[in-house]
Amino acid sequence: MNRSLLLLIFVLILCSCSSTKKAAEIKKDLIQAPEKYSYTDKNGQFLVRLSSGFNKKTNVFFTKRSLEIPEKDTDNLLETSVTFSDLGSVKKKNILRPKISQYNVWFDGKKYFSELKMNQAKKAIDVRMISPESQWNGVKQIKLPSTKSLYCFFSQVIECAKTIGFLAESSKKEEGILYFYLIWEGYPYLNETFTNIPSQLFSKAQLEYDGITKENERRFNLKVAGQSIFYVVDDKFQMKKMFWVSQGISMVSASAKKASAGKNASEDDSDGGSIE
Repeated sequence: MNRSLLLLIFVLILCSCSSTKKAAEIKKDLIQAPEKYSYTDKNGQFLVRLSSGFNKKTNVFFTKRSLEIPEKDTDNLLETSVTFSDLGSVKKKNILRPKISQYNVWFDGKKYFSELKMNQAKKAIDVRMISPESQWNGVKQIKLPSTKSLYCFFSQVIECAKTIGFLAESSKKEEGILYFYLIWEGYPYLNETFTNIPSQLFSKAQLEYDGITKENERRFNLKVAGQSIFYVVDDKFQMKKMFWVSQGISMVSASAKKASAGKNASEDDSDGGSIE
């Protein structure tokens, strides 16, 4: 039996098994305290602030993200987004159901806004845009793909995979692929932000287990729109690093940097320290 067939069988088994975690456990796993990330792309070095949790009133899961110019007090925002998803279940599997996203981006000092809202009755997403340009203003409705696959916001990929149990199961088996549809909350401004990315709201995607790093972290490869994005997570499956090589993007958390620095210092001590 070849490896491809084994991977397919694993995916089928994963998607048919019952979820053993209760909602309270899932909620605890999904909460992430505010964390800073060093963000580098072709334009320079920036700061990302990321946090997630559950709204106390609505019980909806949210992810907040901002991309900022470091060490600047005013006009320092380049992007902000907040995405909301409901915690639900399908055939005894815990899942995140995309609900709404709000995205802001600044180009040449001008603000561009988009809101994506799931419309279950119409089986579509309602898009609302406000910008200085006529083609990116107003409202429109985009039909959902005809599929029963999982949907997930781009900024919640790791959380979606964690909720359904894929991260833990594939790490235990050291193989596995999760297939789903990705929703780009940056739509319709994708071509202004990324290169060689189709300007479409949805993209077929797959998240594949990709082994263990030297720091004993788990790595996963998101294949989407003909490109690969590598996510590195810790033992609690919290995202610590992200590398999107084709876009020249890297994102490393402050805690991961601190841990790496501490490890290097320990290794230097074990070698007798440096010679001056």
